[in-house]
Order: sequence, then structure tokens, then C-alpha cells
Amino acid sequence: MKQIFLLAIVIAGTLSVSAQDIKKVRNFVDKKDWVKAREAVDLMLANEKEQKNWEGWFYKGYIYNQIGKDAALKSTVPDVWNVAFDAYVKAMELDAKQTEGYFALRSYPIFDNYLELQREGNDFYNKQDYNNALDKYKQADKVGRFIFKYKWALSEVDTVLYYYAGAAAMQAEKMDDAISFFQKICDANIGGEGYDVCYRYVTYYYDDKKDFATAEKYAAMGRKLYPNDAYYDKLDLDKERKKGVGPELFNKYEAVLAKTPKDYDMRFDYAAEMFNYIFMDQKAGDQRFAIFDKIISELKMCIEMDGSKTDAHVLLGKTYFNEAAAIQDEIKTVKGTAPAETQKRTDLKAKMEGRLKEAITPLENGIKLFEGMNQGELMKDRRMKNEYKNSLYLLTEAYKVLGNTEKEKFYQKKYDVLNQ
Repeated sequence: MKQIFLLAIVIAGTLSVSAQDIKKVRNFVDKKDWVKAREAVDLMLANEKEQKNWEGWFYKGYIYNQIGKDAALKSTVPDVWNVAFDAYVKAMELDAKQTEGYFALRSYPIFDNYLELQREGNDFYNKQDYNNALDKYKQADKVGRFIFKYKWALSEVDTVLYYYAGAAAMQAEKMDDAISFFQKICDANIGGEGYDVCYRYVTYYYDDKKDFATAEKYAAMGRKLYPNDAYYDKLDLDKERKKGVGPELFNKYEAVLAKTPKDYDMRFDYAAEMFNYIFMDQKAGDQRFAIFDKIISELKMCIEMDGSKTDAHVLLGKTYFNEAAAIQDEIKTVKGTAPAETQKRTDLKAKMEGRLKEAITPLENGIKLFEGMNQGELMKDRRMKNEYKNSLYLLTEAYKVLGNTEKEKFYQKKYDVLNQ
């Protein structure tokens, strides 16, 4: 009997201590004394027998939330929002019904965890610290999924958070993380301003992995939501280019430029592809003259858009020059001394000289741009140096054929100096 009595005293004493501990925590919370509240709750939960006290875990989450809102106190707990969240999770695991009642009474303080982690992520993102931004966004998403699980708020796809998480991952060159977030947006068929990048990135990712079926799936979704986005036409263009240069590829360029008429690089590339087709590959056949006119038109549009770039001036000059050379070759095929043959050679020669004269202006404009550059940097850039050198050579040859010895010698001298 005595032993039973002593055991009862011990049990009663333990219960009394437990009740006093949680009462003490509540008292400090009511007084908003977060330092003492933290000490009390941590001491209480350090006791193994209190590990299953749902109320203690809820209060730990709540107290640490308040610490997180105080700049001075927060510095003492660097990972405060995650500590608080883990405590809330523990409380829900132990007694979801009663814990949720406490959440409701205190206006669901767990939303502070979600919003503050996201805000911290935004701060890191704005500082271009993308790795830390991504970590914070992932933590915020973990809290968000917990909130959604219990249907307190939020949606299955947190579009804004996922967008910035994906963007941070992309900037941090963590492709798998970027795909994880962007693909959730795509799978939810989210459209609207800014989300086009998600469909582009996911399409690119699977195309790069050579999973063409999945790439096409997301490309189709992107096309439907963003019908004016030329990105997918550019993908088609790249695929067509792999098949070889020709009319089908040119049609793809036309489709892209219809949506992006001010895309200088795309327009120049189109002209360059056509140039190679008729002068290098020599596959144009009867279409040569029509394609020639198209090259001239595209390059003149490039120069109108940005006349400060050398490439369009130089290629325009090359186009006229190569056409003159092609006409010169044609002259050699005209045999005989009959009036008809003689007249044809005369007409072709006049046409050839006309093309050479047309080549001079864009080539000289290109030369002016080259010579206006920092010459040290120009000489280091092999491609630019070769373009400069080639322009001088073409001008030398053009003036030679046209019989302008003074100009021929002028550009020959520049060419020789460059070759030293």
C-alpha cells in the first residue's frame, strides 16, 4: 500500500510539473515576453515526457514566429521560420483537430512562415544571389504545400512562387530545379503575361535531352497559349535547317519574321542563308534572280533597323559583287561574233558593271565602320578582321574592273598594310 501511495505521489507530481510548464509558457505568451516564452517552451520540450504534448509544439511554433517578426530577436535564431514550421508540423501530427483549433484562434500564424520565407527569397533574388533565393523559395513551397494539404488556403500550383523559384534556378544554372517548378506551371496550363518563359524553357529542356515527343507536347501548349510567340517557329526553323538549306527553310524564316519583323539578327541570318544558297551551294537554279532580289531587300531592311553594324553592309556589298562575278561567268559562255551575241555580251557587261557600282557604297560604308572601331580590339577579333580585309579586297577588285586606278591603288594599299 505504501509503495502504491508513493507511486501515486510521483505521478501526480509529474502531471503537476507538466501543467505548470505549459501554464508558464501560456503566461509568457500572453505577456508577449518572447525571450522568456522561448526559454520556457524549449525547456519544456527538452523533457522527453513532453515530446508528445501537441500544445507545447504549437506554442513553440507560435513563439518562434513572433521572434521572426522582431529584427533584434530574429538574429539569435537564423533559421527561425523553419524552426517554427517544424514545430507546427509536429503539433499537427500529434493532434490535428486541437492544433487546427489553435491555428484558427490565432488567425493561422503559419502564413507568416510562408510569406516571410518568400520575402527573404525575393530579397536574395533582387541581390542576384540566386542560390540562396532558390533555397528560400523551396522552403516557402514546403510551407505552402502544408497549408494547401489542410485546405486552409492557397492553390495546388502557386504560380508566382513557382515562377520566381524556376527563374532563380535558371539563373543559378540548376536546370532540374528550374524544370521542376516551371513544369508544374505548364502542367496546370497557366497562361498570361510572363509565364511564356516556362513553356519555352521546358520545351528547350526536353528538346536538348532529345525527348522530342515531350518537347513537342509542351511546345504545342505554348503555341496555343501564346500564338504570337515566335520562339516555337524558331524551333521549327532550327529543325528545318538540319535538313538542309532551301525553300522550306526560307518559308520558316518568313513565318518567324512575320511575328518579329524588327528582329535584326533573324533577318540578317535569313539573308545570309539565301546568300550561301545561291552563291556557295549554287542550288537556286531558276530561282536565283528572285532570291537575289530578296537578299538585297532583307539586307536593306537590316541597315534601316541598325546601320551601325558592319555585317549587313558587308554582306550587301558581297551580294552585289558576287552577282557581278556570276554575270561575268555568263559573259564567257556567250560565243560567236554575230550581232546578237555581241549585243548580249555588251548588255551583260553593262549589267555586271552596274552590280559592281552597287557593291561599292555598302562596302565603303562597312570600311568606315571598321575604321571607326578601336583598332587594337578589331585586330584581335579574327572574324571582324577578316571581314575588314575581305571588304578591302572586294573594293580593290571592283575599282580595278571599273577602271578606277586611283581608287584601286588606295584600297590595295590599305589591304597590303593589313597583311603585313
